[in-house]
Amino acid sequence: MKRFDGLNMKRFAYGDAPSRPRLRALVPGIAVAFAILSLPAGSPALANGELLSLVTKKAATIETLHRKAKRALVNAAQDRAFEGYFHAHDDAARHEAKQRIEQVTLATQRRFKVEEMCLIDPTGTEITRIVGNEIAPDSDLSTEEAKADFFKPGFAERPRRVYVTNPYVSPDANKWVLAYVTPVMAGDQKKAILHYEHGLEVYQDAVNKGMEGADHFLLVVSRGGFVISDSRRFVAIEKSGESEDPADYFQHLDDVSPRGLVGVYEGVGSNKTGATRISDGGAAYDVAFAAVEGGLVLLAVERSR
Repeated sequence: MKRFDGLNMKRFAYGDAPSRPRLRALVPGIAVAFAILSLPAGSPALANGELLSLVTKKAATIETLHRKAKRALVNAAQDRAFEGYFHAHDDAARHEAKQRIEQVTLATQRRFKVEEMCLIDPTGTEITRIVGNEIAPDSDLSTEEAKADFFKPGFAERPRRVYVTNPYVSPDANKWVLAYVTPVMAGDQKKAILHYEHGLEVYQDAVNKGMEGADHFLLVVSRGGFVISDSRRFVAIEKSGESEDPADYFQHLDDVSPRGLVGVYEGVGSNKTGATRISDGGAAYDVAFAAVEGGLVLLAVERSR
């Protein structure tokens, strides 16, 4: 990668974009009073559990994708070629190990639909990079990866652990992605980080499967309140121009009907899964929510019966 959007990220075991001013301006107590109203035990949405079951199942779908990505990345990082590269005594041995690393990353990319995969040393210099099944020539490798928000937390992770980013624009894949980063060890020393990206369409397709024609709808919201997936419509993720600002790509919850979803999103907090009821224009809506890694919140919404 050569450029970054600068979104903050969050550390997870095995990422957070800044809130928009209008979200920060919400007084938490008012937001919660407005939208996070606990449903009584006998309410229809909780009695049949449909929405809560739906959002829990869809959250599990994303967590499964995360789990597979983490396993693939960690397994790749254990290949002996990495240690061979860092312990090589001459250029020929180092070159041979580098070629092996490129084949390992190519195989991982093909098997798991990885957009971009790169190996980065402690100075922020790329050692290898694969994009679209193409090996980047040495002359095209970046020397500025230390500027990436995932760089320091990636190196801070323990061996065989994975740091998950928030969505950002990939300058290599030219689309919005989520990424995973794990340390690469040579003996007991961290010598590099291995990083790879999945396009957001992977997550969109997974959570929207089976949602066609449903009475309810499902949103996936990134940090800052931006809707990166909506089961009712296509949400573009391709890079447009030079902008890396999510506001230039994604609808904000402030602009999504029914009104009050921002309050639900803001009130998720430590309650990672739950349900509530909101009102908009005299109509009541049931909302179930679930938070997952990558700074994402899923909202399942249905007009109250």
